[in-house]
Amino acid sequence: MQFNVPQFLDIEDKIVGPLSLKQFGFLAGGGAVLFLIYNSVSFGVFLLIAIPVALFCLALAFVKINGRPFIAIFGAFLRYTIRPKLAVWKKKEIKKS
Repeated sequence: MQFNVPQFLDIEDKIVGPLSLKQFGFLAGGGAVLFLIYNSVSFGVFLLIAIPVALFCLALAFVKINGRPFIAIFGAFLRYTIRPKLAVWKKKEIKKS
């Protein structure tokens, strides 16, 4: 018996036009955040906040570094930043009396 084996498993399906569902979610979430910020602060403050938020959402949706999505790289950066960095190689035992 022969079975068809799917190929191109690493390519996501295009759901909304040329965007995958994940890309559309990142862009829609960023748009919602920008809409809330626009309605809550003045326009000058909005521009200062909107540019970094928009760039971050665009990076989440489209940037890949060495074939890995930006969200994976950003998650690794956060884990590295938060976790302690002390590595003990030869731990000496302390005798309790």
